[in-house]
Amino acid sequence: MTIALVSILLNIQKVTEYYFYLRKNRQAQILAALQEPLVSSELKSHLRNELDIEYFKSVHGVRLSTPRLNAVFLLNQRLGDSVAFRHVLRAFKNTPDISGIEQCSFRIKVSLFETLMKLYNLIAGALIAAFGFLGFMWSLHTIITGGELSIYMTGILFIPIGAFMFDDGVAFFSVRHINQALEDYEQQRLQVD
Repeated sequence: MTIALVSILLNIQKVTEYYFYLRKNRQAQILAALQEPLVSSELKSHLRNELDIEYFKSVHGVRLSTPRLNAVFLLNQRLGDSVAFRHVLRAFKNTPDISGIEQCSFRIKVSLFETLMKLYNLIAGALIAAFGFLGFMWSLHTIITGGELSIYMTGILFIPIGAFMFDDGVAFFSVRHINQALEDYEQQRLQVD
């Protein structure tokens, strides 16, 4: 176990560099294909959509299909300044049902299973991160007094795992926040009409 962790830590920079190289290489290949005069206009249209997806992924860290990307832009335009864009991104990291987004009464619908998973990740992530932090602090004390290194490693591992789970669970509140803003938007539209 320790050898695997040390190997991952020593090579993490190479792995991330390779991942980003592949991303940039894909973008360069799409750009080159768009410049090619022999490529059909249908394929160029498809490649423009793919390039939009790749750039969006590079900038925001979320890969979305073309319909979901269009839905994100439409929803962000509809919500304006009432909801930060990061909430929309968090909500769309999941796979919400976007059918009917063109209607004024649209709300983000997330399945019961997804909702339960988000709540679990929120609660368990906070507990795991807190346990990891406490374990890390306790391990510093025990290392000074001649304690075990395994508690130290456990604390270091639990903090990012818990933080990741907590961040994933925060999407539950983002969906609620967006749906409240969409309800306000619908009320405003009904008052105008």
